[in-house]
Parts: sequence; structure tokens; C-alpha cells
Amino acid sequence: MSATLLESPAYSDAAAAPFNTLLDAMRAELAALDTGDAEAIELATRAKLSALIVARDAGPAPRARLAEARDLNALASARVNMLMASVGRRLETLAAASGRAPTLVYGRGGQGLQHG
Repeated sequence: MSATLLESPAYSDAAAAPFNTLLDAMRAELAALDTGDAEAIELATRAKLSALIVARDAGPAPRARLAEARDLNALASARVNMLMASVGRRLETLAAASGRAPTLVYGRGGQGLQHG
């Protein structure tokens, strides 16, 4: 995935403005994910969801913009997965330090830890 996804300029076409706003919000969410700050992530995600509603109601978006949104979304998903894996490792470390070893279990949501 190229760095241009995170730096591409906004298009001047007024019809594309809602979708450009969505792409900007997606980039802001990626930046918030990089900080690991839960409040920043929550605020950026809310802004992205609001922009998504406006873009959806504005009509069809250019195919290239849709591809960029898909790629940004995949990047955000990968970052969320990395954050979740990091949290899981920290929980395992804390559980082991407290003398309560976690048990790896699988459920509807996939892999998880259960403390006995």
C-alpha cells in the first residue's frame, strides 16, 4: 500500500466533496489509531461515521475514490487487529504476573482469553 493513500490531495469537484471529506476522516482515524489514544480513536471514528452517512446520501462516488476508501479501510482494519493483539499480549503478561494463567478459548468472536 503506497504512502500516497495517506497524502492524496482533495479533488476540486464539488460533487466529490462529501467523499473527499470521508477520505480525510478515514486518514484522521488512521492517525488516531497510530497514537493508541482511546479518546482520539473514538472521536475520529465518530467523525468518520458521520462523514460516511453524508457521502452515502450524496450519491455515487468516483470508482477511484471507492478504491482508495477500500484501501484505507483495510489499513485501518490491520491496525485495529495489531492493537488488539497487543492488548491480548499485555493481558497475558498481567495474568501471568498475578499468578492466574489465562486459558486460550475460541468462541463466536474468534480467539480470546478466559481467566480461571
